[in-house]
Amino acid sequence: MIEKASDQTLKERWALGSLILNTTLTVLKFIFALITGSLALMAEAIHSFSDLIASVVSLVSVKLAARKTSEYPYGLYKLENMAAVVISLFLFFAAYEIIKEAFFSQEERVVKHTELAIGVMVIAMMATFIYSRLELKAAKRLNSPALLADAQHIWADFLSSLIVIVGLVGTYFGYNLDKYAAAVVALFVFYSGWEIFSSGLKVLLDVSLEKEEIEKIKRIIYSHPAVVDIRHIRGRVAGSFKFLDVELLLHNFSLRETHRIVDEIERRIKEEIPNIDSVFIHYEPVRQEGLRIAFLVDDEKNIKDFSSASQIITVDLSENGNVQVNNPLEVEPDEREIGDILSKINIDIVVASHHPEEFEVRWKLTRAGVMVWETDRKNFDEALEEIINSYNEFTKKHKGDNNG
Repeated sequence: MIEKASDQTLKERWALGSLILNTTLTVLKFIFALITGSLALMAEAIHSFSDLIASVVSLVSVKLAARKTSEYPYGLYKLENMAAVVISLFLFFAAYEIIKEAFFSQEERVVKHTELAIGVMVIAMMATFIYSRLELKAAKRLNSPALLADAQHIWADFLSSLIVIVGLVGTYFGYNLDKYAAAVVALFVFYSGWEIFSSGLKVLLDVSLEKEEIEKIKRIIYSHPAVVDIRHIRGRVAGSFKFLDVELLLHNFSLRETHRIVDEIERRIKEEIPNIDSVFIHYEPVRQEGLRIAFLVDDEKNIKDFSSASQIITVDLSENGNVQVNNPLEVEPDEREIGDILSKINIDIVVASHHPEEFEVRWKLTRAGVMVWETDRKNFDEALEEIINSYNEFTKKHKGDNNG
């Protein structure tokens, strides 16, 4: 799947907006931290500076992530997740600096012009709240880990701004809450960093798709009548995109028909699962040799049509002539129900007195690779003998052609 150019442009715009916001807040907080002497405000300035560096990384990664080259044919999608991990490291560093300054510094701090510090933090809080909420919505819509990480740590900036305001208000009324507010800010920063780090690392280690998403993909695959079983299915996430690897067991078809079926399954998966980059499907036929034949009969083993049969008798016929008659399957005498069953039980040929009348049933059997053999034989034994003679004649001729 190729990412839309408009989506890529939006990602870059949001990343650039984050860069401008964090640059403005960093400068503003540093200036007023120096003016007021507030440790909590200085901690916020350090936090915003880490956000600024992280925004630069985010912007660069978003620009590079969608590019594909001959050296990197699968794209550079994981750069977004690498950026998220780098962002988390900046957040850890910011938390460490805040704690160190709050509790291990020997320097006594006196907060001056507290009302100015409160005013700056109110402006910062409003800006970060609005931008983080808008960027979070954009990140989910564009499915961008880098923008999601950026929105999360801007939200952490909003929460820490709120704590700093509480501390500054306490200081304004004579309570020394500045360093405690700084410590709480550090906890917010560390938690946000850990969430971003663990999420990004999982993707870099090729974490699987969500269980619910895998189950949805299985339902899409099994809904196709040509599918007998799913041998294995696995998927991984890289950046905004998902990659899927599937091995299927299909009814016996011609190569052209099998290719069409696989293309149809792939198309449905991409339509119903968002941000699928590629789906690799390996398929195998149910049987490499021999035939499985289904006979539509009544309780007396007389050959019937699709609307009157009460039993399905399956017979396995090997290439060397061995015949295995299986136990009959009881069915309701209904065309659609019998057609649905036959399309799912790995049949090559169904023997009946007449073809099904309903187009939907005929089409479903065709898609499942089932040939309808219309016979005028009256009972199961006669019809089976007809099939065996025809099959032996065919295999004899086929071997003769190969030897010739």
